[in-house]
Amino acid sequence: MIQDIKKYNVWIVYVCMWLFSFFTVWYIAIVMYYTLVHVTQSGYASDFIKNISTLSNVPIRSFYIAVFGFIGLFCFVSIRKKIRFFSRHQIIPILIELGLSLLIMKNISFSATCILFLIIADSLLYVDKPVDRSICIILVFLAYMLSNYGYLSNYIPMISFQEYLSVYNSKTHGFLLGIEVTLSNLNIVLFIAYIFLYLQKQMDETQKFAALNAELKRLNNQLKGYANLREKMGETKERNRLAREIHDTLGHTLTGLSVGLEACRVMIDKDVNVTKAQLGILEESAKRGLTDVRRSVDKLKPDALERYSLKEALDMMIMDYQRLTDVTILYLCHLPLVNLNADEEEIVYRVVQEGMTNSVRHGHATKIYVSIAQADNNLIIIIEDNGQGCKNIKPGFGIHHLTERIDLLQGRIRYYGDKGFELIVEIPMRRGENNG
Repeated sequence: MIQDIKKYNVWIVYVCMWLFSFFTVWYIAIVMYYTLVHVTQSGYASDFIKNISTLSNVPIRSFYIAVFGFIGLFCFVSIRKKIRFFSRHQIIPILIELGLSLLIMKNISFSATCILFLIIADSLLYVDKPVDRSICIILVFLAYMLSNYGYLSNYIPMISFQEYLSVYNSKTHGFLLGIEVTLSNLNIVLFIAYIFLYLQKQMDETQKFAALNAELKRLNNQLKGYANLREKMGETKERNRLAREIHDTLGHTLTGLSVGLEACRVMIDKDVNVTKAQLGILEESAKRGLTDVRRSVDKLKPDALERYSLKEALDMMIMDYQRLTDVTILYLCHLPLVNLNADEEEIVYRVVQEGMTNSVRHGHATKIYVSIAQADNNLIIIIEDNGQGCKNIKPGFGIHHLTERIDLLQGRIRYYGDKGFELIVEIPMRRGENNG
């Protein structure tokens, strides 16, 4: 609000400079013209001519040039900002204004140099480039210094304002001269006020820019801090992701390999051919696990989901797990697993994988029941086993990171261990809203 008031004050003083400059030009021009008319009509022409060095041939023409020239100057300043050429070449309009000002002053015997104050004000107001602005101000000051009647009268024939007033009596002479001096002083005061307000405005803007620069530096440092924090959070998130992926892939695969190798150790003395066949299955499982680890590092979903549909991937995983562990898995799906988003497919796959792995690893189960169904708009996954169970379940690494994944989908996970182990997961279904 204060900045707007200060800017408004600058414009008020600028407008007042134009008004008082016009009054000054109009006053001097009309005094000169009517003095000549008065001298002619009163019969003092011969005495007047004896006291002056020259005489205007057409007095009324000088009056019109001065008054209407000033009006033309004002009109030019009013429209100059609308002309694109002047916006690109800002010195040219100042030179035009200076030329018009000199023409006006010549026709009033250079008795109103206050017009040049307006040109200086325009240079400060309209010229943006510092170099161009300096050139304009220097030119105007040179014109102001040279616009002196005592100097110019040696080269240009003209009558001074004082000479015009010499035909009047002392009282009238003093009154008319007092008005001219008052108007000139008012123009000087307004010019000084304009320069003061302009400089104050520039200082305020400089302080404002300094404050903005300091604020930008502060925000930049803050952003750097946020960037570092985000980078650290990203690193932590990536470590957690890799930990989850490696746990899901290696944990599942190693559990199967461990149980399968244990079975091979038991069967090797009984049937070598069956043992060899089992070892072949274990080898294939190890290779698939290694592929999954590589894909996890590359932020890709499980190899099975890359190559097959979710239903086919689940069928293959369950069948392989049964072959590896010799555990009976009863799998029932009550809905077609289609039109799911990629993150939903992956979480279904990981839930079934983690549930079966925990049943074998911790519960030593021999039977696992896997059920997938839909209730309202939620996908329900239930995994139960006949293992040892645990009343006080302490979530391990797998369950902890599985919970994080489910939370990202705004789902819910529950688990119980009174009779065997039971895992229940509910996931809101978006039905492929993010798919291309």
